[in-house]
Amino acid sequence: MIQYKENGDVAVFDNLIFRKDKRTGYYLNAKTHKRLHVYVWEYYNGEVPKGYHIHHKDFDKSNNEIDNLIMLPASEHEKIHGNNITDEERKRRAVNVKENAMPKAKEWHSSDKGSEWHKNHYEEMKEALYQKKEFRCENCGVVFISINHGTNRFCSNKCRSAYRRRLGIDNETRECEWCGKNFTVNKYSKTKTCSRSCRNHLYWNKGNNEG
Repeated sequence: MIQYKENGDVAVFDNLIFRKDKRTGYYLNAKTHKRLHVYVWEYYNGEVPKGYHIHHKDFDKSNNEIDNLIMLPASEHEKIHGNNITDEERKRRAVNVKENAMPKAKEWHSSDKGSEWHKNHYEEMKEALYQKKEFRCENCGVVFISINHGTNRFCSNKCRSAYRRRLGIDNETRECEWCGKNFTVNKYSKTKTCSRSCRNHLYWNKGNNEG
């Protein structure tokens, strides 16, 4: 799920920050140098093969959810957008895609002919989609080999969790149920108190009240 902040000028996805380019309208991450819509598509499907582009179905560069993205041959994508398209024409095309093209495309993809095309397309592209590469874990630094999904940042789920704990990505502020002091803890933790002392007081008091 993509989170938009600062009046839509900033988007956050997979713990990465993408800033909107005022000139092009695309969201770009300074670290990966990838546009948000491309990163999102690769997050779910793997690296975009050479000669292909990721297209916004509704022509809205601010709608980068995976359901609005489709991979097209570069030549076809360039034809769709054209070189001198006006804002009015862009809006007209968006309406046409939503009301006409998308329903027809959905119907075709569900047909026997569409299913056969998907099967053949997968056979042609699977080598590129499931290509193994060498990566370095951002937490422990170990080099590992994995299928390139576009998000190969860690060698294991253990390292992913350790990295998130170290950066405090999942931290939240709670109020101690015994002394009322605010404390920071991982949001997945069941901790209710700010210290072991407060925890002992809380349970001792609870036990006496129940007795």
